[in-house]
Amino acid sequence: MHELIVESKAQHSTPADEEHVQWDHQTMSKTPIAAPHTEGRIFGTDWSIANVATLLRSNAARGVWRSAGTAGGYTAKINQNYVRTVSARHLPTKVTLIFMQLEDENCWYVSLCFAGAEDYLPWNGDTAEQWLCELFGQDRPRVLGDSATMCGESGNQSVRQFTLAKSCA
Repeated sequence: MHELIVESKAQHSTPADEEHVQWDHQTMSKTPIAAPHTEGRIFGTDWSIANVATLLRSNAARGVWRSAGTAGGYTAKINQNYVRTVSARHLPTKVTLIFMQLEDENCWYVSLCFAGAEDYLPWNGDTAEQWLCELFGQDRPRVLGDSATMCGESGNQSVRQFTLAKSCA
Protein backbone atom coordinates (compact mmCIF):
# COMPACT_ATOMS: atom_id res chain seq x y z
CA MET A 1 0.00 0.00 0.00
CA HIS A 2 1.19 3.56 0.69
CA GLU A 3 4.20 4.18 2.87
CA LEU A 4 4.26 6.65 5.71
CA ILE A 5 6.30 9.69 4.70
CA VAL A 6 8.33 11.33 7.46
CA GLU A 7 9.65 14.86 6.99
CA SER A 8 11.36 16.88 9.71
CA LYS A 9 9.48 16.41 13.01
CA ALA A 10 5.98 15.63 11.77
CA GLN A 11 4.53 12.62 10.04
CA HIS A 12 2.40 12.90 6.93
CA SER A 13 -0.01 10.12 6.08
CA THR A 14 -1.56 9.17 2.80
CA PRO A 15 -5.27 8.65 2.05
CA ALA A 16 -4.81 4.90 2.48
CA ASP A 17 -4.09 5.55 6.16
CA GLU A 18 -7.61 6.90 6.59
CA GLU A 19 -10.54 4.49 6.83
CA HIS A 20 -13.30 7.06 6.23
CA VAL A 21 -14.76 7.52 2.74
CA GLN A 22 -15.87 11.11 2.15
CA TRP A 23 -17.82 10.80 -1.11
CA ASP A 24 -18.72 8.33 -3.80
CA HIS A 25 -15.48 7.33 -5.50
CA GLN A 26 -17.43 5.59 -8.25
CA THR A 27 -18.82 8.79 -9.75
CA MET A 28 -16.60 11.55 -8.36
CA SER A 29 -18.98 14.06 -9.97
CA LYS A 30 -20.12 16.28 -7.07
CA THR A 31 -17.79 19.04 -5.94
CA PRO A 32 -16.09 17.69 -2.81
CA ILE A 33 -16.60 19.31 0.57
CA ALA A 34 -13.93 19.20 3.27
CA ALA A 35 -14.59 16.91 6.24
CA PRO A 36 -12.61 15.70 9.28
CA HIS A 37 -10.93 13.03 7.16
CA THR A 38 -8.97 14.15 4.12
CA GLU A 39 -8.10 12.50 0.83
CA GLY A 40 -4.80 14.39 0.85
CA ARG A 41 -1.69 14.72 2.99
CA ILE A 42 -1.58 15.46 6.68
CA PHE A 43 0.81 18.24 7.75
CA GLY A 44 2.27 18.81 11.20
CA THR A 45 3.95 21.68 12.99
CA ASP A 46 6.85 21.84 10.55
CA TRP A 47 4.46 23.17 7.86
CA SER A 48 3.12 26.72 8.13
CA ILE A 49 -0.20 27.85 6.67
CA ALA A 50 1.79 29.73 4.01
CA ASN A 51 3.77 26.63 3.01
CA VAL A 52 0.72 24.37 2.77
CA ALA A 53 -1.18 27.05 0.81
CA THR A 54 1.73 27.41 -1.62
CA LEU A 55 1.82 23.65 -2.21
CA LEU A 56 -1.96 23.43 -2.70
CA ARG A 57 -2.00 26.42 -5.10
CA SER A 58 0.75 24.82 -7.16
CA ASN A 59 -1.03 21.45 -7.27
CA ALA A 60 -4.42 23.04 -8.02
CA ALA A 61 -2.96 24.92 -10.99
CA ARG A 62 -1.91 21.60 -12.57
CA GLY A 63 -5.43 20.31 -13.05
CA VAL A 64 -9.15 21.01 -12.79
CA TRP A 65 -12.22 19.35 -11.23
CA ARG A 66 -14.64 18.09 -13.88
CA SER A 67 -18.23 17.78 -12.70
CA ALA A 68 -19.98 16.98 -15.98
CA GLY A 69 -23.02 14.90 -14.98
CA THR A 70 -21.87 11.51 -13.80
CA ALA A 71 -18.12 11.59 -13.93
CA GLY A 72 -17.59 7.88 -14.34
CA GLY A 73 -14.68 5.95 -15.79
CA TYR A 74 -11.65 7.94 -16.84
CA THR A 75 -12.98 11.30 -15.58
CA ALA A 76 -13.62 9.79 -12.14
CA LYS A 77 -10.03 8.55 -11.97
CA ILE A 78 -8.70 11.96 -12.98
CA ASN A 79 -10.91 13.68 -10.38
CA GLN A 80 -9.86 11.21 -7.69
CA ASN A 81 -6.16 11.81 -8.36
CA TYR A 82 -6.70 15.58 -8.53
CA VAL A 83 -8.56 15.76 -5.22
CA ARG A 84 -5.77 13.83 -3.49
CA THR A 85 -3.23 16.44 -4.59
CA VAL A 86 -5.36 19.49 -3.66
CA SER A 87 -6.57 18.31 -0.24
CA ALA A 88 -4.81 18.60 3.09
CA ARG A 89 -5.17 18.44 6.83
CA HIS A 90 -3.15 20.95 8.83
CA LEU A 91 -2.82 19.70 12.40
CA PRO A 92 -1.64 22.95 14.06
CA THR A 93 -4.73 24.89 12.90
CA LYS A 94 -7.12 21.91 13.03
CA VAL A 95 -8.18 22.59 9.43
CA THR A 96 -8.91 20.21 6.59
CA LEU A 97 -9.27 21.84 3.23
CA ILE A 98 -9.69 21.33 -0.49
CA PHE A 99 -8.38 24.01 -2.86
CA MET A 100 -9.02 23.49 -6.58
CA GLN A 101 -10.12 24.86 -9.91
CA LEU A 102 -13.69 24.08 -10.95
CA GLU A 103 -13.91 23.63 -14.71
CA ASP A 104 -17.63 24.29 -15.25
CA GLU A 105 -17.78 27.30 -12.93
CA ASN A 106 -14.44 28.70 -14.21
CA CYS A 107 -13.37 29.58 -10.68
CA TRP A 108 -11.04 28.77 -7.82
CA TYR A 109 -12.77 26.93 -4.98
CA VAL A 110 -11.88 26.23 -1.37
CA SER A 111 -13.74 24.19 1.20
CA LEU A 112 -12.54 24.72 4.78
CA CYS A 113 -13.41 22.48 7.71
CA PHE A 114 -12.44 22.72 11.35
CA ALA A 115 -12.04 19.27 12.81
CA GLY A 116 -10.37 17.23 15.50
CA ALA A 117 -9.22 13.65 15.11
CA GLU A 118 -12.69 12.25 14.50
CA ASP A 119 -15.26 15.04 14.62
CA TYR A 120 -16.03 18.63 13.69
CA LEU A 121 -14.87 21.61 15.75
CA PRO A 122 -16.47 25.09 15.93
CA TRP A 123 -15.72 27.50 13.07
CA ASN A 124 -12.72 29.74 13.81
CA GLY A 125 -13.07 32.96 11.81
CA ASP A 126 -9.57 34.27 12.50
CA THR A 127 -7.87 31.05 11.39
CA ALA A 128 -10.17 30.77 8.36
CA GLU A 129 -9.22 34.31 7.35
CA GLN A 130 -5.52 33.41 7.59
CA TRP A 131 -6.11 30.48 5.24
CA LEU A 132 -8.14 32.54 2.78
CA CYS A 133 -5.49 35.27 2.69
CA GLU A 134 -2.71 32.74 2.06
CA LEU A 135 -4.66 30.85 -0.60
CA PHE A 136 -5.98 33.87 -2.52
CA GLY A 137 -3.38 36.54 -1.73
CA GLN A 138 -4.19 39.98 -3.13
CA ASP A 139 -7.44 38.60 -4.60
CA ARG A 140 -8.85 37.88 -1.11
CA PRO A 141 -11.29 40.86 -1.24
CA ARG A 142 -12.93 39.32 -4.36
CA VAL A 143 -13.52 35.91 -2.73
CA LEU A 144 -17.16 35.03 -2.19
CA GLY A 145 -18.74 32.71 0.32
CA ASP A 146 -21.45 30.80 -1.55
CA SER A 147 -24.60 31.30 0.50
CA ALA A 148 -26.16 28.11 -0.88
CA THR A 149 -23.20 25.98 0.17
CA MET A 150 -21.64 28.18 2.82
CA CYS A 151 -22.13 25.49 5.44
CA GLY A 152 -22.07 22.45 3.15
CA GLU A 153 -24.90 20.13 2.26
CA SER A 154 -25.45 19.11 5.86
CA GLY A 155 -25.69 22.69 7.11
CA ASN A 156 -22.64 22.03 9.32
CA GLN A 157 -21.34 25.34 10.68
CA SER A 158 -17.78 23.93 10.82
CA VAL A 159 -17.51 23.67 7.03
CA ARG A 160 -17.70 26.53 4.54
CA GLN A 161 -17.05 26.97 0.80
CA PHE A 162 -15.59 29.98 -0.98
CA THR A 163 -15.01 30.80 -4.65
CA LEU A 164 -13.04 33.29 -6.72
CA ALA A 165 -14.00 33.83 -10.34
CA LYS A 166 -11.06 33.56 -12.72
CA SER A 167 -10.13 36.75 -14.52
CA CYS A 168 -10.73 36.85 -18.24
CA ALA A 169 -7.45 38.01 -19.72
